[in-house]
Amino acid sequence: MRNRIILFGLVLLVWFALKAVDYFFSVPQLLVLLSIAVMIMVAHTIWLLSAQKRWQRKVVKHSLTGHHSVRPRQKTYPPTDKIDEESWHPSVDIFISAKNEGRVIETTIRNMFKLDYDELTVWIINDCSTDNTKEILQTLCSEFSNLRAINRLPGSHPGKSAALNDALPLAKGEVVAVFDADAYVEPDFLKVMLPVLAPESIGAAQAQKKIYDYQKGFLIECQSCEYALDTYFQVGRDLIGGAVELRGNGELIKRSALIDVAGWNNNAITDDLDLSMRLLINNWDIRFCPHASVYEEGVTTIKALIRQRKRWAEGSIRRYLDYIFPLNSPTRLSFVERFDTLAFTVYFVVPSLILLEIVSEALQYLCGIATHGSFLAMLIFAIYIVSQMNIFTAIRVYGKKMSVFKSLWQSSLVGMYLYLHWVPCVFLALVQIIFGKHVSKWHPTEHIGITNTKLTV
Repeated sequence: MRNRIILFGLVLLVWFALKAVDYFFSVPQLLVLLSIAVMIMVAHTIWLLSAQKRWQRKVVKHSLTGHHSVRPRQKTYPPTDKIDEESWHPSVDIFISAKNEGRVIETTIRNMFKLDYDELTVWIINDCSTDNTKEILQTLCSEFSNLRAINRLPGSHPGKSAALNDALPLAKGEVVAVFDADAYVEPDFLKVMLPVLAPESIGAAQAQKKIYDYQKGFLIECQSCEYALDTYFQVGRDLIGGAVELRGNGELIKRSALIDVAGWNNNAITDDLDLSMRLLINNWDIRFCPHASVYEEGVTTIKALIRQRKRWAEGSIRRYLDYIFPLNSPTRLSFVERFDTLAFTVYFVVPSLILLEIVSEALQYLCGIATHGSFLAMLIFAIYIVSQMNIFTAIRVYGKKMSVFKSLWQSSLVGMYLYLHWVPCVFLALVQIIFGKHVSKWHPTEHIGITNTKLTV
């Protein structure tokens, strides 16, 4: 109810503001808002792009002189943060929530015990599975002494957040690493990630997410490019001092930070995004580590993609509504963090504005009322160019190696793929928040598993 009231209030506020603009300047209402959104997107894109260009030049310069690669955002921390990052050797608890993950859980567990790290305990939370997950865990617990299985009882609070919270009071490690049940990482994953997390002001760190190479097809390729785009945004946000976000898989969080924000939010349908917001407003910094990768399965059907992305969209919008007041507080967030958060809020608002304006223009045309189709087309084209600039750069820098021509073609396809599914997903999420009786139910993404004996990434 609170989110519905806030969202409805924001809609009324925007409507009154646009009415005032329309009264004084005689400019189409939604087009004004779209123009403002475009300007914010352009400013944010140029900022991220210029920051990454400078960083890439530093990386090349240091590689030519024989130095180690430069990490993003060499932020100045208080003197208490000056510790030896390389010698920091905390105990680590790995949390994996598993609901009917019999196809993949054994492979993932065996991969976790190949990590080159000694202070390690793996916790698998069996979330009321009805397949053979429990039996697999019983067998593996007898094989690995540092493996712990938690079997949630029927009727437990549903969702990944609640499952992770069940393990938190039992684990005693200084760092909690969260992975999905289909995750794969290289043996040096923790040794690469932990130095990023070492400074005291850092509450969490996120690795780069990638899709398994053994998966093929157009939908998989689009998701792989989408993940490259996410990496591009995350690196950029880290470089400018913005609000880096956790992604639910391949994330490391200090136990002290988790305790400070009271663990995960059981009512959140996107545990990672909600936790990112609460860490941010409680003055915990989140870093992004592009040098460490976590692999996961991409969804293979349109139905699964829409269900997953609708949940992501609704969870992302709800977390902005949940924390709208502290997010806009200058005493909690810096100006950069607030602008960065605003820019990404715009990315969720723009699809709905475009859809509403297209419908409005079509109705006016059918009723014989003058339309502003050419201006709308120009705005949509500007948004498309900004999006393509980001997608093309992401594919070239963080995607699979391909020629410039192929990268342009691929970015065009990915742009269409993103618009075709994100616009309706964001719109449906907004409708659900305003008119739905309850928050959408959390549904785990179904994992298929590897069909051959050799894991290729």
